[in-house]
Amino acid sequence: MTYLLFCAALLMGGASQGGIYGNAAIQMMAAVAIAAALVTRTDATEGPPRRVLWLLIAASGLAIVQLLPLPPEIWTNLPGRRLAIETLRLAGIAPGWRPFSLAPAATLGAALALLPAIAALLIGMRAPRQQLIALYATITAIMMLSVMLGLTQRATGLDSALYLYAVTNRGLAVGFFANSNHLATLCALSIPIATAWLVARRGGGRTNGAWLLLVPIVLFALLGVAFTSSIAGLGLSLIGLVSIYAISRWRRGASKRGAFAILAIAAAVLGAGVVLVASQTGGAGGDGMGRLVLWERTLRAIGDSAPWGTGLGSFAVVYPAYENPMTVTNVFANHAHNDYLETLLGGGAPALILMLAFAYWWMRTTIGVWTAPVRDALAEAATVVTAIVLLHEIVDYPLRTAAIGVVFGLCCGIMARPNRVTEPRDNGSDTRASRHVSA
Repeated sequence: MTYLLFCAALLMGGASQGGIYGNAAIQMMAAVAIAAALVTRTDATEGPPRRVLWLLIAASGLAIVQLLPLPPEIWTNLPGRRLAIETLRLAGIAPGWRPFSLAPAATLGAALALLPAIAALLIGMRAPRQQLIALYATITAIMMLSVMLGLTQRATGLDSALYLYAVTNRGLAVGFFANSNHLATLCALSIPIATAWLVARRGGGRTNGAWLLLVPIVLFALLGVAFTSSIAGLGLSLIGLVSIYAISRWRRGASKRGAFAILAIAAAVLGAGVVLVASQTGGAGGDGMGRLVLWERTLRAIGDSAPWGTGLGSFAVVYPAYENPMTVTNVFANHAHNDYLETLLGGGAPALILMLAFAYWWMRTTIGVWTAPVRDALAEAATVVTAIVLLHEIVDYPLRTAAIGVVFGLCCGIMARPNRVTEPRDNGSDTRASRHVSA
C-alpha cells in the first residue's frame, strides 16, 4: 500500500483542482493507510514526534468545524459576509442556517486533500529505514520519468495529446503535473533526495561507484527546471545544489566544515527567496493577474474577513468581489499564488496559529537534525526538501497537489523520527553505520 500510494500520488496527483478522479483515488488509498496505522501503533507516534501529526489533524479539524451549520443570527454577523447577505436579499431568499464557510464544497475538499499528507507523515515516522530509502529512490525515478514526459510535451507542441490535464501550461514541460512550476518543485527537491539516497545506499555496503548516478540525476533535474521556464525553480534548484555538499561531504566532528555547510544552505535559501520575490512583479496570467495584484487584493479580503476568515478553500469564490470590473477578462484566479495568504484568508486567526506552530516545530526540528551528535542523511535531506517547498509556497501553491503533499508529509515524518542513524565516513572507517541511537 505504501508504494502504491506514493506512485499514485506522484503519477496522478499533479493538479490541485483538475484530475478529480485521480485525487479521489489517492485520498481513498490514504484513508486506508491511515486506518492501518491506527491499528498498528508504535512508539514512533508517541511523545514529541507526534506534535506535527496533531498539527495536521488540527488543520483537518478546522476545515470540518467550518462546515458546521450556524443560525442566521450568528453567520450574518460574521465579518466578510456582507456580499453573501446582499445576494440572498436580492434573490428574495431568507438567510437561514448556513455553514461558516462561504464555499462548503471547497472546504470539504481542503479537508480531504490533507489525507495523503497525513498518511505520508505516518509512513515517514514509522516505516523501516530500508523502505524509506526505497521511497527516496521512487521519488527520484518518477521525477526523471516526469521530466522525460515534459520534454516530449514541449517537443510536440501546444496541441500535444501528452498533456494530462485540460487546464495546464501548454507549450511548457509539465510532466505529470498541470502546472509547470510544480514540476520544477519536484525537480529541485529531487536533488537532495537523490543525494541522501546515495549516501544511505553506501551506508548499506554499496561501492563509491554509485556516486556516478548522482551526476545524471542532477542533470535531469536541472534540465527539467530549464524546460519548465520556471524562475522560481531556478532559485529553488540552487538550494538543492548547495545541499549536495552538506549532505554528502560534511562529517560530524569537522565543526568548521559543518558550520560552512549550514551557512551555505542558509545563504542559498536567502538567495532563492530574493529571486522568488523579485521575479514575481510579472503576471500569473492575464491583465490584472500579476502576483503583486493578487496579493494586494487577497490582503484586502483578509482584512475584511478578519479574524475568522471565509472558509478554507474559498479563495476562488471570495476573490472576484475584489477584482476591478473594468479589467476583468476570461482569465480567472483560482489561487492567490501565495499559499500563506490564501490559507490566512480561509482560516483566519486559527490558521495563523497553526502556521506559526508548524514554523516553530520545523525550525526546532531542523536545528536538531543538523546539530545532533549522530548523522542521518535521510533526515538532513528532508529538512532541505521541506525548506524548498515552504519557500515556493510564498509565490505558488505546490502543497495543494497530492504529488508534492505526499513528499512533504514523508519528509516531515522522517524529520520527526525518534531515532537517528549514523552514516559512514568517506574512508569507510566509521563502523557505526547501522547503529540506531536515541536523539
